[in-house]
Amino acid sequence: MKQYQPELYWDRLFAPSSCLAVITTVDASGRVNAASYGTCTRVNHNPVYIAFTCRPERDTARNLEEVGEFVVNLPRFDRESLEKVRVIGLPFARGVSELEKAKLTELASETVRPPRIVECPRHFECKVEWTKDWMGRRMVVGKVTAASVDQDCVDENGFVIWDRVKSAHFCGAPYHNMFVAAYETMSVGVPYDGPEVEAFEESERRLWANLEDAGR
Repeated sequence: MKQYQPELYWDRLFAPSSCLAVITTVDASGRVNAASYGTCTRVNHNPVYIAFTCRPERDTARNLEEVGEFVVNLPRFDRESLEKVRVIGLPFARGVSELEKAKLTELASETVRPPRIVECPRHFECKVEWTKDWMGRRMVVGKVTAASVDQDCVDENGFVIWDRVKSAHFCGAPYHNMFVAAYETMSVGVPYDGPEVEAFEESERRLWANLEDAGR
């Protein structure tokens, strides 16, 4: 079952900070498009903003010109999910439903018109903040307006349960069809005893205190 998360937990839910994603949009007629993106990145903590790039001539860019809303759906690192991601990445004609072709299920969103994808455990509903064209690409930055997750994929404090969300990365175009898992964690200390350590830790404490205050 899906559950919406309070705003305080949105930043915790988008982890790691850059992931493989399937982005859903709709055109002015309400037709749904889905596209897979190897790099989708959280670019601000509070408010939470998410960025990705696409080609300006693609359906995603066109739809965002017509309806400035999108949903970031984060798939799991498992073969079935990644095979569906690859189907979504095929060059279907405009108006063809990639979700139907990949046998994925739409789920209505709460704050935007594009749907979420049931088979993805995490979803971030976004409204376009700004776009910029450069190097033949269009960068899109969206402000998160709602975030939801499978109930069994987060703990009581909104932190992801890594072996259930199973974050994935795309290895990049030169690797063609390869993906890498991104859900093995390691807590790492700082083997240094200079004053910079305390200064850094104090800045971190202030940051998270401010985030918690803003989320209340």
